Amino acid sequence: MEYLRLIYTDYLFSPDPAIYRAHVQLFHFFPIVCILQSMITTPMGKTSVKSLFNLPGKLSWILMELISPVSFFLTFYLNSPSPMETLNQLPISHKILTGLYLVHYINRALVSPLRAPAYAPAHVIVLIVATYFNYLNGYSLSSFLILQQGSVPQNGNWWVRFGGGVVLWVVGFVGNIWHEDVLYEIRRRAKREHLESARAKKEDGLGEGVERVLVEGRLVVRAENSGHVYEIPEGGLWEYCWHPHYFMEWIEWTGFLIAAGGWECAPAINFLVNEIASMTPRAFQGVEFYKRRFGRRLPERKAVVPFLL
Repeated sequence: MEYLRLIYTDYLFSPDPAIYRAHVQLFHFFPIVCILQSMITTPMGKTSVKSLFNLPGKLSWILMELISPVSFFLTFYLNSPSPMETLNQLPISHKILTGLYLVHYINRALVSPLRAPAYAPAHVIVLIVATYFNYLNGYSLSSFLILQQGSVPQNGNWWVRFGGGVVLWVVGFVGNIWHEDVLYEIRRRAKREHLESARAKKEDGLGEGVERVLVEGRLVVRAENSGHVYEIPEGGLWEYCWHPHYFMEWIEWTGFLIAAGGWECAPAINFLVNEIASMTPRAFQGVEFYKRRFGRRLPERKAVVPFLL
């Protein structure tokens, strides 16, 4: 037990500035994983594959995303003799940024998956890689904000920059939720229409193997092997790219980075760069997924950044 205690106090959640810098530098190399990711189809979400090593989608998502706030909290708690006193002594900027971070992960790890109608299975390797990513993110940001390994510059018109960053964070956060809900509503609607079709089939006395699909002019396809219904998302930035929820999350963390001092906050830079590096291959894989489902009827849209990428 003493050995385990030394691992998490002297390394995993260490307040030592040298350990903190080593973790931050290690996070610099995470895009290498993303390069490998671009060479294979990520086995999760819409590009999930059948495997003995698959885990339930919602459970694996919640577990991997909870690692970040848990790592953030443990780094703070294990290194604060008086946690409340430590919080009270933080600069207002650090308190606000800590709040933004926790709000993001409460939504991402709990609210969002619980709102979602369903998640496709995820391969265990996704859980392992994401767990390490989220550990590094939580530890490094907690060390910067709570243990004050770094500080948010507060000179000149810093409140203008800080306030602008927070506003941008809010825009990205709300936009991410709204665009994700478009996808969730497609799944909810498919479930409702399936139930309506089943009732209509029973009432109309339709034969076996025949199913009524209510599409109301929408472009809808049904996978023959699984019966899953797929529909072209519409509204908002969905009209211009296939993954606006990714793009809005990048906007969110760009705002966080600006508020945290830009180049002064290495953990926030790491997080944003690694998010873009990991989500961009997923976006292009998602475009290929839509092409396979909708063929030539697929509208022309960018993969993730409207009008650009």
